[in-house]
Amino acid sequence: MDSTVTTPPRGWSLRGLSVIAFAHGVSDFYAGIIPFTIFLVLSREHISPAYQGALVFLWYVTSSIVQPLFGAYTDKYGRWWVLPMAVTLTVTGISIAGSVTSIWPLVLCIIGAGIGSAIMHPEAGKYSAMLSGSRRASGISIFQIGGQVGYAIGPAVIAILYSHYGGTGSLMLLVPGALAVVALFAVMRRVDAKAARVHAESHAHAAASGPVDRVGVTLLVTSTALRHFTTAAFITFLPNLLVGRGVSIPVAGQIVTAFLLISAIGLFAGGYLSDKFGAVRISIAALCSAVPFLFGFFMFPAWLAIPSLLMASALLAVQNAPGVAMVQAMLPKNLGMALGLMNGVAFGAGSALVACIGIAVAQYGAATALEAVSATPLLAALSYAFVRDRVPALRVRRVA
Repeated sequence: MDSTVTTPPRGWSLRGLSVIAFAHGVSDFYAGIIPFTIFLVLSREHISPAYQGALVFLWYVTSSIVQPLFGAYTDKYGRWWVLPMAVTLTVTGISIAGSVTSIWPLVLCIIGAGIGSAIMHPEAGKYSAMLSGSRRASGISIFQIGGQVGYAIGPAVIAILYSHYGGTGSLMLLVPGALAVVALFAVMRRVDAKAARVHAESHAHAAASGPVDRVGVTLLVTSTALRHFTTAAFITFLPNLLVGRGVSIPVAGQIVTAFLLISAIGLFAGGYLSDKFGAVRISIAALCSAVPFLFGFFMFPAWLAIPSLLMASALLAVQNAPGVAMVQAMLPKNLGMALGLMNGVAFGAGSALVACIGIAVAQYGAATALEAVSATPLLAALSYAFVRDRVPALRVRRVA
């Protein structure tokens, strides 16, 4: 097998990538509202909390785990309007969800919004790869930064709306969502035309590629799942730990928001550095470097613990863009499906593992459970080491 994997010829459209990042940010802004909305509706309508976990799992199934299926379809049959239409589904479903008065309309809203998210991610990831040319990891990082910022802001906005207007507060989000969708419909045809010029070159490049390294793809998906598991565990149970240490709920929320937002720096750094020095090398270095900062959060005094935690968050995010770029390089004919595997299956599997940590938190406390999780990035780095050994020349690199 020819082990050298390169990206399509040089090309870069920052304007097009900015549109894709905007679409991702809008979709994930609304996606970030889902857990809060489920909690609100069930509490307000006096529905058993037992349904809360089931509804969150339904969201993960419809929005994440099925992404590769939609990615495979849109790789063959996608059109310029698919992306804004997918965002429309997510905006509509989630904006209505807060105002429903029973569980079945909430289920329908979650399914509709989840399908929109599942279509949007691989489609946007495909466009990001096509618009990035030889700087694929950097292009993917721009796409991911848009989603990360939107996801971090969503809970803060909806908390304000719900506190002032109750469940109907989510309906107010229909207006900005509609404006965003109109803007996307207005520009996506031109973005699609720009991407199509690179797409033809991508097919020519794909024809020269060797057979797919399925084991390599599996290792990369596994690594991303382990990395996301680490991040999701801290996002989920960090409030338990902080409040238990006497931190107020608003301050705990601000720390979690900072934990999410600071990762945007890591996303950008991961794209730039992997294009410059190689995706495998940068991913292994970042994952290993995150571990001492995670442990430092538990060992350092309070004034140093939070900066250590935020540094760990940024380092954990470095792996995102190079990981996606590498899988897309290994699946050059299925760019959308590749994004679906990394963003859908890997994130879904990582999130599912968080449920196991919930048992440990209940048994041993949040501090003990999260301290144990802190070593997980080393396993994620080991997956990259195996990929490096299997395909020594594998890297996302520039070609003249």
